Amino acid sequence: MVGEAERNGVDVQDGPEVAGYDTVAVCRNALTWARERDYAGYDPYDGLNSPILSAISRHWLLRLLSIHGVQKFPLNLRSYLGIPEQRNPKGIGLFASAYLNEYERTGEDAALEEAERLLDWLADNRSPAFDRSSWGYNFDWQNSTKFFLPATHPCGVVTVFCARPFLRHYDLTGFDRSLAVAHDAATFLIEDIGTEFVDGYEVLTYTPYDSYVAVNANALAADLLWRVGKRLDDETLLSRARELFSFVVDAQTEVGGWHYSVPASDSHLGYDNFHTGFVLESLSRYAREQDVDHPAREAYERGMRFHRENHFESDGAPKFEDDQSRPYDVHAAAQALVTFTRRDDPEDAALASRVLKWTLDRLYDPEGYFYRRIGRFVTDETPYIRWNQAWMCLALSAFLKQEHGVDPNQL
Repeated sequence: MVGEAERNGVDVQDGPEVAGYDTVAVCRNALTWARERDYAGYDPYDGLNSPILSAISRHWLLRLLSIHGVQKFPLNLRSYLGIPEQRNPKGIGLFASAYLNEYERTGEDAALEEAERLLDWLADNRSPAFDRSSWGYNFDWQNSTKFFLPATHPCGVVTVFCARPFLRHYDLTGFDRSLAVAHDAATFLIEDIGTEFVDGYEVLTYTPYDSYVAVNANALAADLLWRVGKRLDDETLLSRARELFSFVVDAQTEVGGWHYSVPASDSHLGYDNFHTGFVLESLSRYAREQDVDHPAREAYERGMRFHRENHFESDGAPKFEDDQSRPYDVHAAAQALVTFTRRDDPEDAALASRVLKWTLDRLYDPEGYFYRRIGRFVTDETPYIRWNQAWMCLALSAFLKQEHGVDPNQL
């Protein structure tokens, strides 16, 4: 609350109050908490960063057991397993985006300078696996039986979230190097990520090394290609973006949602919450630039209705999937705040406020960090640096931008 923020050294300003919290103070408190730890910490999926577990996990099943065993254990075993607290490139991209939002909202040079420090780190810590700008996770990751992605090897989703703040930095400052990095990342997506043919579309796989097709990964990539292509008037990027967006639109089911993967049987996830948000956020920018009868506009409107009506409890708690309430996860709450601040719509604004109120009441620690999730029996209060803190810093900055009348589509 405001008093708690003051006790933690946060400058309290006249921000919108939600659940008795000054959201400006909460946002600054959360950013300060992360900055004091140099934006380094644990991740839900960093189990294979343990020298003990990585040494014995040579088979995909053992890797899965190690990752999910650490993640699901009711106590945080990471310090005992030798897992270090590290920066996660995706988390750094999210923090950089949050600071750029804060700079745009307030005009404070300190926010821009901090964003630029984080962008410099991203530029210096691109994946060594490819010549082009791309990023991966800071841990080995096994995705079910589908593929194994070693640490630092790139994937499309991480690359998009790391490239976005470079593009935004260019928009705010005109700094050509930032646009060049974003363009380089877009080129990585169309030249180096794998492709598969699905229903007549050449779509992107999750990484350069697999054949796994995730709908949200294609939506995120299409969004970056479209935005970079528009700034450079590059028809190659724009044409590729149109094809990927057409695939995403056609992948929408009759109920208005999107399965995680194509085919749907390739994933245990169905209509899950925050990946649906990824698709809708990505579609929003493209759809608003099309004619009123364009299929992307219809898909976006149908998708927003489905998402709003099926993924949230009446009090704003973010359901895990349309037919499964728990766990209530902070990542879903954060993405909802981004998704529902994309346009000037009263129903969207009301839902965003309910989600934020629920999150601050249930997942926010007055020390300045966020818990991960509330499960059926256990609440995970581990302050994960990417999954919790980075996402909520971005979400709060997006919410505040809308409250202060700044165009949310520039996120």
